[in-house]
Amino acid sequence: MASWKAIDGPGWHEHAKTPVVDGKYVDRETGEIRTAEPHTAEYLGPPAVDIIIQAIHADVTQCVYRASRQYSVEGLLYNIMKVVKERNLGVDSIMATTYAIRVTLGDNVTTPDIFSSIADEMSNGIFDRKG
Repeated sequence: MASWKAIDGPGWHEHAKTPVVDGKYVDRETGEIRTAEPHTAEYLGPPAVDIIIQAIHADVTQCVYRASRQYSVEGLLYNIMKVVKERNLGVDSIMATTYAIRVTLGDNVTTPDIFSSIADEMSNGIFDRKG
């Protein structure tokens, strides 16, 4: 059974591309430990999983959804495939590695609104799942 428990992991410093722990990060150029400024953006890094969803239908090829989630790749992939089954979606391809999932939906996703709804459920539905 897939795990729905969030993985605890540090935020990553936007410019230094390194983990921020207790408000500090290592400057990789100088080796100094620096304090992250409060206004500095952070993003989820490993062990977070990067999710990219797109579709091949001509009317939605401009739509791309990207998110990072701090859940296991197995739990996220399980949720994504559950959405595929529940919505009877066609899938052109899926690629999954330890820290990334790429989904290309088939040609039955025909409008930007449908695409947005599906992508949102695939990447955020794990928050509502019990397991």
